[in-house]
Amino acid sequence: MVDATRCLDTAPIWKQLADYVPDAPRLRGSAGADLVVVGAGLAGLTAAYYAVRERPELKITVLEAGRIGSGATGASTGIVGPGLKIPLASLRRRYGDTTARAAFGASQHGVNLLRELIRTEQIDCDAREEPHTLAALTPRQRERMAAHLMHLEQLGFGVEWLGPQDLVERAGPGYVAGFSYENVLLVDPYRLLLGLAGALRRRGVEIHEHSRVVDMQPARGGATKLYTASADITADRVLLAVDGYAQKLNPFPNSVVTIRAHVLATEPLNSEQRAALGWNGRGGIIDQRNYFNYYRMTADHRLVFGGGPVVVPTGDPVPDARTADAVQQRLRREIGERFPILKDVPVVARWTALAGSTEDRLPVVAPVPGRPGVLYAGAWCGHGLSLAVDSAWRFGRTVGGSAADSTLPWTRLRGLALPKPALEAGTRAYLRMLDLADRHDLRTGSPKSREDVSGRVAPAEEGLFS
Repeated sequence: MVDATRCLDTAPIWKQLADYVPDAPRLRGSAGADLVVVGAGLAGLTAAYYAVRERPELKITVLEAGRIGSGATGASTGIVGPGLKIPLASLRRRYGDTTARAAFGASQHGVNLLRELIRTEQIDCDAREEPHTLAALTPRQRERMAAHLMHLEQLGFGVEWLGPQDLVERAGPGYVAGFSYENVLLVDPYRLLLGLAGALRRRGVEIHEHSRVVDMQPARGGATKLYTASADITADRVLLAVDGYAQKLNPFPNSVVTIRAHVLATEPLNSEQRAALGWNGRGGIIDQRNYFNYYRMTADHRLVFGGGPVVVPTGDPVPDARTADAVQQRLRREIGERFPILKDVPVVARWTALAGSTEDRLPVVAPVPGRPGVLYAGAWCGHGLSLAVDSAWRFGRTVGGSAADSTLPWTRLRGLALPKPALEAGTRAYLRMLDLADRHDLRTGSPKSREDVSGRVAPAEEGLFS
């Protein structure tokens, strides 16, 4: 079987710049634990953290298929901000305002939790509190943004439009409108994970790298036995925090589909280049296309730029690598279009990462049917850096004896029940359609925004907002 998680890329810039870290030991022989967490990304490590904080007497083991930081968290841009993938209009219509308010609030809570965790554990990960700016390139995107701000205000999360000068300073030139969330963190995601792993080890949590779980089977007394290539471990409770890297462990193959995202990083920019950007270099910026671009500056002044079309990997590394290369070349062109001064600046790192997504663009955090004591948490739909931490905190509370939270829309069994081939084919077709819509919008523009007598933009029909 071809490993769909492989692609021909460099390591993420975060790992290239970090000091060498020795491998953690493989799991060997037979073992037992009260809780096994599968996946040493942000979701898995924070879940173990909040669980051991609630119940320090428990034996907790984390199993990582590769190295810490080799998954989606370590390959992210490190922008930790509030938000959901599903449009708020859809969320309110399907679940009502109480649930919609709780869901968006959970994304804010995740940012606050991570900020507190970093401070408490004194994790050195270049954590900075800076604004998170969302910017519209076209009038049509501005209309979608206006609708989003209207829903935020009605749910009690009011955010103000940025003035023209503030918009340029916070995002750069060329945008027609924008707003900022102030409740945002920028982090070095790889060093964050290393710091979390250190905090767990200090509390007695075992972490094993190169210990891919290849099978799970029921064991006596309602426990679960997990198998790696070199060991087995039996646990009373299991958390699958593997997101887009689940492969055979995906308990919801008819709901959760794997997608691939792409990121580039430049060499450090000199003072002249930074001055010519027309942007102050602070915070994280996301444009409002369906296939949005997002960017930030590192501590040593590299531009980290992600986005472009997301793709559903085929599982064959040859065509997947060709597709990744095409998307990354497109991203390289878009860096030059966004910041002409950087048209020829060398790109020193390019990488991809897998993530889980669902048809309705909501995560899945739910017990696995037919597997007592096994919980899946994933399909973060691109918002895992905040939602995963909030979900981990709630998981820790259940380990401590609190009732499981069922108020959020992702505490469910599935997002969509379709045969896996149909789900993947439908997702590919939908992603192509979004790309065509973006190209058309940027090429032709959209009808002028409709304004009421107060000068506010009236909401347009619902579109994909992130």
